[in-house]
Amino acid sequence: MRLLVSALAFSVFAGSSLYAQYMISAHSGVVHYVEGKAYLNDTLVEPKFGKFPEIRENQELRTEEGRAEVLLTPGVFLRMSENSSIRMLSTRLTDTRVEILTGSAMVECDDSPKDNAVTLLYKRTSMLLVKHGLYRLDANQARLQVYDGESIVKSESGALTLKSGKRTTLAGPLTAENFDRRQGDELYLWSSQRSSYLAKANVASAMALRDSGSYSGAPSGNWSWNPMFGMFAFVPSSGTLYSSFGGSFWSPYTVGDYNNGYYYGAGRSSYSRGMSSYAASSGSQVGFANGAGRTSGGGGYSAPSTGGMSSGVHAGGGAVGRGAGAGRGR
Repeated sequence: MRLLVSALAFSVFAGSSLYAQYMISAHSGVVHYVEGKAYLNDTLVEPKFGKFPEIRENQELRTEEGRAEVLLTPGVFLRMSENSSIRMLSTRLTDTRVEILTGSAMVECDDSPKDNAVTLLYKRTSMLLVKHGLYRLDANQARLQVYDGESIVKSESGALTLKSGKRTTLAGPLTAENFDRRQGDELYLWSSQRSSYLAKANVASAMALRDSGSYSGAPSGNWSWNPMFGMFAFVPSSGTLYSSFGGSFWSPYTVGDYNNGYYYGAGRSSYSRGMSSYAASSGSQVGFANGAGRTSGGGGYSAPSTGGMSSGVHAGGGAVGRGAGAGRGR
């Protein structure tokens, strides 16, 4: 199965069998992770280690009793809730366009270089995601929410710049109104858990690339294949980026700071307390093992388990929340 790879480099992680395969994305639209049932057009997506289907232009991805994560431009992840569907209108990095057809989708933008563009569409409304941040579109409610970042919204009724903490209806005149970013649901918490796992994979990949001595960054950062986690990790080209959930994404040049105490969740959350309370009271738990289903009654979210490795992040431990220092730190 063809991957989104146009250049590769191989490195060895000192002291372990972990290796990283450096790659430059050729286009957006790779189905990175599936939990439960998801269909690419009418074909069931069956997760296989190291193989990831691509959504080609004008193809649809839909979920039933499941969720899906899609890689867009480097550092940008689209996550679909249950009973949701999207259509890839353009897979070009310079003009990635995704139509949200039904259900809900959340987009985490950990990097937003000027040369890349990501636009969401709902019917006749377009939403350009212009800044690092966290965005959510609910098609059934015809609503866009900006948890963090900035979006330029255009419809037949006019244009609106929507900033952090604002939302607008997409079914009539565009009007910005406040919403409580501390409120969350299963999609939000699942996205937070996925982001924390991606941050952990980033550390391993960034260290492997650093130790190899062969890393040469690109302006928009890159994906790095991490077989220990069974996923592609996002590695910035330089500096350190912070996700809106509070996680850190290190480049090979700054990952040494991770060992000095600057790690995931280290005081970078500005509204984590409310979300932590929600998570603690929700009593839900999600299991991820090559598409394992959900269970309930746990005390937080359990991390994925792939390739014999598992790690845990409690949603109530301050890991949920917007990074106060979003952007490049170094």
